[in-house]
Amino acid sequence: MAVDLTPDLHDELWQAIEAHLPRRPADHNPKGGRPRKADKACFRGILYVLREGCRWQKLPSKELGCPSGSTCWRRFREWTERGVWSAVHVQLLDLLGAEGILNLERVLVDSASVRAQGGGNHTGPSPLDRRKKGCKRHVLADADGIPLVIRIGPANQRDDSKLQDLIDAWPVLTDGKTGEVHWLPRVLMGDRGYGFVYLIAIVLLYGIVSLLSPRGKDKPHGSGLGKHRWVVERTMSWWTHFRRINLCYERTGEHFQAFHDLAACVLCANKLHAARAAKQAENSLSSVAA
Repeated sequence: MAVDLTPDLHDELWQAIEAHLPRRPADHNPKGGRPRKADKACFRGILYVLREGCRWQKLPSKELGCPSGSTCWRRFREWTERGVWSAVHVQLLDLLGAEGILNLERVLVDSASVRAQGGGNHTGPSPLDRRKKGCKRHVLADADGIPLVIRIGPANQRDDSKLQDLIDAWPVLTDGKTGEVHWLPRVLMGDRGYGFVYLIAIVLLYGIVSLLSPRGKDKPHGSGLGKHRWVVERTMSWWTHFRRINLCYERTGEHFQAFHDLAACVLCANKLHAARAAKQAENSLSSVAA
């Protein structure tokens, strides 16, 4: 029995991806030669590299039914330059909002460092890893842990210096349950790495309620450790399921960011797929009972 090597490639994910790809005939090749490979087959290879962390040249093309690693790499680079992954992420968040799955009661912020195998402007000496080269992922998540914004940076960049970039990258989201449009987070929660007085003032200037834990041992831990913030800790653990970004293998920050955006697309699409499957099963049971 054949094993599906890309179980994440279901309709919700592919339909969102396909909507943002350039329209070209199947035999289009401006330089002549062989016809252009199918987009879905190339995406299958890209998704496998993200999940398994293998080198492009080690891609099991025959088993996957996809083109060579070089072709998948070129397609990944082309779509990254077009901004496909970030656009798909926003579209999936809109679909989650329409289904009433997003929980925007509060937004949580956190970061995590990973070791970098190479160099680049997106890497820096990690203070947690004997100053070896590293990167850091910064994430905004909803109250259930769904990733809303992801930004990467060098490992020696402090958390507080990245928060404003995360807020500025906030996509306009709609709560499907209430119909409320969220132009910015309503409530922002984070640990003491973000609890600087100047940063809390900036958050308040945005009109956001700050639940950033103030710095200082004598200050109460206002981020809800063990009560609310655990969901973002779980979100940070989800990234470890994608071996390509467990370490940073990319030479450019654009490609490392692209893999994070694609991973966020997979997480959001899986949530959407599970919710629709549950709703379909519930409707089937209701029709049988009737």
